[in-house]
Amino acid sequence: MSKSFAADLKKEILKFKNKKVDQKIIDEFLKKVSSTDKLTKEVNIDEHFCAFFVPVDRKTKSIYLGHHIKADDWIPPGGHIKMNEHPTKTVTREFKEELSYEIDESKIEIFNLSIKDVSNNPRSPCQLHFDFWYLVHVPKVEFKYLKKEFYDARWYTLDEALTKIKTVKYNQIVRLLKDAL
Repeated sequence: MSKSFAADLKKEILKFKNKKVDQKIIDEFLKKVSSTDKLTKEVNIDEHFCAFFVPVDRKTKSIYLGHHIKADDWIPPGGHIKMNEHPTKTVTREFKEELSYEIDESKIEIFNLSIKDVSNNPRSPCQLHFDFWYLVHVPKVEFKYLKKEFYDARWYTLDEALTKIKTVKYNQIVRLLKDAL
């Protein structure tokens, strides 16, 4: 891992201070970046950084969720950050991979941070995810979602989405969108 990768992550984490993110979470992210150079899944299967993105259509106040195969829950798309990849680059890469749709970084808005224990999921070798959360402003189009990643995927109003998302931590974060939409 390059020193600039850790510096880029730290700089990105600090941007979330202006987004009313819990200071304890920010501190945990900063501690993780400062304590190890093993920040990605390639070098640390147990604990690593990920990026979630919530496709948002403000006009219809809708968000896009997928019934994720490994999570067995309706959640926003996302993925593991690769070595030396800025989190917003992860968002653009994963958006194209998972939804077959290209976006540019001007559509991405920082939103939140979370730390999620995923150790109880028999479908995943991961233990702990340090998740960057972003909103991606896109028109309400029918994406061609990746069938090996999702059972199904579609647009929902925020209220509908909140009834679908069973993972408490993810539901709490998406619930914060009420103020953003």
